[in-house]
Amino acid sequence: MAKFSFLKVWLCACLSSLAPMAAAQQDTTQHQLRTVQVFGKPAEVYAAGSRVVQVDSAYLSTYSSGTLAEALQARTPIYFKSYGASGTSTVAFRGTNASQTAVLWNGLNIAPATLGQSDFSTLPLSGIGEVAVQHGAAAATYGSGAIGGAVLLNSAKYKTARLSGDVKLEAGSFGRYFGSGSAGYSTKKFSFGVSAYGQLAKNDFKYKDLTRFGTPEVRQDNAQVEQHGFTKDLSWQISPQTQLAVHGWYTFSDRELQPAMGSAYADARQRDESLRLMAELQHQSRFGQTDIKLAYFNEYLHYTDLSNDSKSEVDTYQLQAEQTFTRGERWSLRGGLNMQHFVADNDGYAAQQDENRASLFALFRYNPVQPLQLSLNLRQALVEGFNPPPTPALGFNWKFFNSNQHQVSLKGNASGSYRVPTLNDRFWAGTGNPDLKPEQGWSYELGLRHVLVQGNTFLLETEATAYHMLVDDWIQWSPGNTGAWRPVNLQKVESKGIELSTTATSTLREVKLSSTAGYTYTSSEQVEVYEGNGDEGKQLMYVPRHKAILSAEANYRNWRLLGNLNYTGLRYTSNSETNNLDSFILLNLALSRKLQLGQHSLLLTLRSDNMTNAAYQTMAYRAMPPRGYTFSLRFIIP
Repeated sequence: MAKFSFLKVWLCACLSSLAPMAAAQQDTTQHQLRTVQVFGKPAEVYAAGSRVVQVDSAYLSTYSSGTLAEALQARTPIYFKSYGASGTSTVAFRGTNASQTAVLWNGLNIAPATLGQSDFSTLPLSGIGEVAVQHGAAAATYGSGAIGGAVLLNSAKYKTARLSGDVKLEAGSFGRYFGSGSAGYSTKKFSFGVSAYGQLAKNDFKYKDLTRFGTPEVRQDNAQVEQHGFTKDLSWQISPQTQLAVHGWYTFSDRELQPAMGSAYADARQRDESLRLMAELQHQSRFGQTDIKLAYFNEYLHYTDLSNDSKSEVDTYQLQAEQTFTRGERWSLRGGLNMQHFVADNDGYAAQQDENRASLFALFRYNPVQPLQLSLNLRQALVEGFNPPPTPALGFNWKFFNSNQHQVSLKGNASGSYRVPTLNDRFWAGTGNPDLKPEQGWSYELGLRHVLVQGNTFLLETEATAYHMLVDDWIQWSPGNTGAWRPVNLQKVESKGIELSTTATSTLREVKLSSTAGYTYTSSEQVEVYEGNGDEGKQLMYVPRHKAILSAEANYRNWRLLGNLNYTGLRYTSNSETNNLDSFILLNLALSRKLQLGQHSLLLTLRSDNMTNAAYQTMAYRAMPPRGYTFSLRFIIP
């Protein structure tokens, strides 16, 4: 198909509106802490020893007009590569690349088989209920692509026993305008929610052109972005034992691709459309809990410039069935099957590419004694043309000290990982390599966590984690001698580092204070190279060794002040360490005031992004916005 048909969008709206097909996904085992949260069923129950962090609701509320890239960049020490203000934004966990990160929506991987990665600049926060990240290899839990980590997204839940909703309007610097609205209604057996958003950003900011003599200040052009989309979530409690749910998510992005400094004008433009539909059934019986998910994803991309016109469309059909057996609080076993069918129609391929994938998995959690939690997971992938090995994962949490004020835990895990080359890696005409080897590796981590509680007024959580990862035949797209980018296998890559985080929450009469600090040190190098390839023992391109964040929040009556400080260290732009991008610091501030209008609320927010007006780049010669301001109004019912 050349584009999304009207039928597909109509199908999303109609399917999501069928009350008999809807049921809210309920997770009765979810436990929430302030900063470190075991999130969702797999990460909570079956990932002992893993580091899982959730983006707090205060940030999601204040910055709901932003993208997933902006949220994770501000609240976690994870590095994002952005091709300018209007370009693609991709994530890097623990020194890995974007294709080695899984993105799951309600438990299913949404990355298209062509790229094997998600563009976070096209994933809005609007309509998303919860956002969490799991660091480290999670292939045994989430499948291929989760070598570096996983981003976990859940749909919003509508539980208010009456009509609720909100409307948000926002205007900001550089021609940016945003509007969104949501409404929800629920009863004991039925709930319904819908959200929609729209955004226009001209991105006509001024910057210094580093490629011109004297670095003159010029105005950015060809960087406008238009985005809109909607979500629908319905649920129906058919019986006390059975729930049925339907989720729909549509996003559209039409953007002028910001040119690199010094490059010739090419009038580059890209349109992205995504349609995601999912139905899920949950049933309780004497045999345990049965979960069945059926999904259809469609990803469409159309790129044009003065000399190119390229289209790509991927249909993904996905079925996942799970059976969970639980005995008290001591042990739980989940077994399941995941099946995927991809149909990729891409102008860059010689012909349409179809591929089938499947995986069998077993997840086991056992608590032999109260302070000790163990998990053992195993996944066997089945991929046409490949022979994947099984990927196991063994983890533990041991709370070896517990008093009225202090809790100290030791945790760790060891896990295997595997990733097949993407369709673009193998079949892109002129640059793809059908002989690429799949990635295989092992990851180990060990951490210490301390919690200090002083009554109801002070909570301090501190965590330190060290990790070590070895991956054979690491796949990386890099420029060759002619400047053309193509995928190659790196013989063996070693990634190791430390992750430190601390969160403090305090209540002083009417003032509530909280802060979070995080730091990561990442070393990601080739330790063995194939004959004829150099760069052994050097940091991989675009992997900062040092990354840190500091966020703080103060609440006083109806006032809220939020601050985010983000540090990114030096990054090399090639594997040879010959050129680099300088380190930078970003400061964002937001001040909010809530006005009570009877049962309703009006929230006024003034934000300043890049308040220190730092000049920085996350990709070479891609200008990023200077200091900007945003004002928003949000009306909340009730």
